[in-house]
Amino acid sequence: MNNFKKVLLHSLLLILFVVILLVLFMVPYFHGEYYFYQDYRVRQSLSGKLDTLIIGSSHASRSVKPTILNEELNINSYNISSPVMSMYGRYFMLEKEIKRNPIKTVFIEISFNALTLDRKKLGFEGDIYVLGRLDNTFERLEFFKNAFTVDEYKDIFSDTIRRSKVSLEKDMVNMFKSLKNGKKEPNQSIVQYETLGYLAVPSNNLSMTAEHKKKALNSTSIDIEIKEDNLEYFDAMMKLCQDNGIRVILIVTPVAERMILSNRNLDGLFSQYIELAHKYNCEYYDFNLDKKASELYFQKTSFYDNIHMSDQGAEIFSKRLAEIIKKVNDGEDCSKEFYNSYDEVKDYIMD
Repeated sequence: MNNFKKVLLHSLLLILFVVILLVLFMVPYFHGEYYFYQDYRVRQSLSGKLDTLIIGSSHASRSVKPTILNEELNINSYNISSPVMSMYGRYFMLEKEIKRNPIKTVFIEISFNALTLDRKKLGFEGDIYVLGRLDNTFERLEFFKNAFTVDEYKDIFSDTIRRSKVSLEKDMVNMFKSLKNGKKEPNQSIVQYETLGYLAVPSNNLSMTAEHKKKALNSTSIDIEIKEDNLEYFDAMMKLCQDNGIRVILIVTPVAERMILSNRNLDGLFSQYIELAHKYNCEYYDFNLDKKASELYFQKTSFYDNIHMSDQGAEIFSKRLAEIIKKVNDGEDCSKEFYNSYDEVKDYIMD
């Protein structure tokens, strides 16, 4: 019996030792700024100052510039979007920032796949980014237990170890530079200190000839089935905002003409989004239906790919978004600024 107790004690101590080593090994990653999404220090520095949030996936992070909204609307905003962001990830980040900031307005990006993505098929990439953006161990544990399935634990662990290894190597490089130069080298800064969460990408020429447009027209379709788990956390976000007296503005960010022309069932999808806006009595603006889209966004320069804006496009769109919100704030009816359907947009593009 005594031998069994000793073996058990030694095993527990070994497990504890391994856990402590792993935690220490992961510190450089979770407290670093080596990856594009690691903006927790930026958001900490702004805690208590923000009154507006933009939240969504890469559609939003690459199209909405808070610096422009701040200047045009006289607000203090931050774009907390990140690539492939799940609806649970959005809810978690939104709740966190609402708790520590006097938020008055939230822009929620609700583009074509926001509510239709299947988390089981998509994988955990988006939630990995959120995990790397959190402030402390308790937050990470809370998010971890709800965001990932048991079957994903092994892969999450391996991915985190890999990212920790890279962060540790960069920390070591900085340490040696500090010793060599006789002064402490600053950690690698990320662009969010300047961009307030916005992430720029270059432009690519997505121009289409008349023949290409004809071939693309209604050639494919997208999944328009809203998934229940997405709807659950969307509902939670809406109630969170309502309970805190926050103005919610749903936005659909611009996509390239090829995306609009090729998909034959976009109206079937976005009609459901409009119903959700009516259900929660919130504003909804689909900027693919914007009558000025063709004169504002050039297919040669305004987009990175079919579904993401370039930095040039984001500059123009952010100003247009601010313009529409200004008009609404002044009591104007902006419905005349938009087409009623994607079919109308397609007819215009094809002319």
